Amino acid sequence: MPRFEDYHRTVIGYHGTRRSVALEIVQGNRAFSYSRNKDDWLGHGIYFWEHAPQQAWWWAERRRRRRKWDEEVAVLGSMIRLGNCFDLLDPYNVTYLEEIFRAYEEDERDAGRPLPENANNHKYLDCAVFQYAYATLEVAGQKIDSSRAVYVPTGKDKRVWKRSWIARQAHIQICVRNPEYILGTWLVKPAKGEGVDDGEATQEIARDPDVAQDQAGGGKPQADVEGGADPTPRGGGTDDPGGGGSG
Repeated sequence: MPRFEDYHRTVIGYHGTRRSVALEIVQGNRAFSYSRNKDDWLGHGIYFWEHAPQQAWWWAERRRRRRKWDEEVAVLGSMIRLGNCFDLLDPYNVTYLEEIFRAYEEDERDAGRPLPENANNHKYLDCAVFQYAYATLEVAGQKIDSSRAVYVPTGKDKRVWKRSWIARQAHIQICVRNPEYILGTWLVKPAKGEGVDDGEATQEIARDPDVAQDQAGGGKPQADVEGGADPTPRGGGTDDPGGGGSG
């Protein structure tokens, strides 16, 4: 079973979205959208960047350009109680997740169902395994309030120099499954340079094969038919797909 004893603590998470949506959330007129995409890499929930407002600004601006939003973006800060946290920074929990995967694989094989497959930017298998893990733990009386993991880009162009272990855009994401553990939310004032496209978001869009297909009128690549492309991990609602690497 995952280890929860050390995770009853609070962290600050950041969520990027459209400004109008951010204002509604802060005013209490709207809740955060609970993502239920088939390729949410940590399973279903509300996604945040942990202690990284600049990641949320970058993601929101990139999202604005890709979706052609006709309004400014904003970033929300939230105090989050992790509660029973399935923390993948703990090697014990990674080992447990591997065990869960083998159980899920066996169940699907016995049912005659093929396993979903991960694509480059769409983690269908990851999502299915996490959802299976959450259901298994809940049956055992262990409800998961949040999950937490590190995303490290693997492309050579993301490394700060040759063979370095330091990567641009590396970050920790939180998937909040229990919205009651979002204790408070506020608008984040952008620091100098944040909330303004410095060219990197535009370059990411230009390199994105899904966007290129759309602009050419060719639709989505076949491997990624079920979800929108995003070179960051997915997560986020369908009404307002904002936040920590939302899709």
